[in-house]
Amino acid sequence: MYTLPNLTGHNLSPHDIVVVRRVFEATCSKICIQRPGDHADRLARFIVDEFGFGNTDEASLLECALWHETRGILPEAKRDSLVDMRTALARENHHLG
Repeated sequence: MYTLPNLTGHNLSPHDIVVVRRVFEATCSKICIQRPGDHADRLARFIVDEFGFGNTDEASLLECALWHETRGILPEAKRDSLVDMRTALARENHHLG
């Protein structure tokens, strides 16, 4: 299982970490980002930073992460842009269990 970078100093509660991890997993899954890797590390840092800036709503954070990762992709490639949060949650539960 890929772990997010050290979150020390970010003052995230256990619930916050669950939200950040779910958004990270959903984004990686949708964009097909390989973990571990530099790309995944940059995405994780982006999500944690966004969360720290106050973007704490899970749906909004996911939208922001997906925009960040797909802003250079042509619109035709983004046709199927829906992300199922249940899939991310199921993966999270699989990794934790």
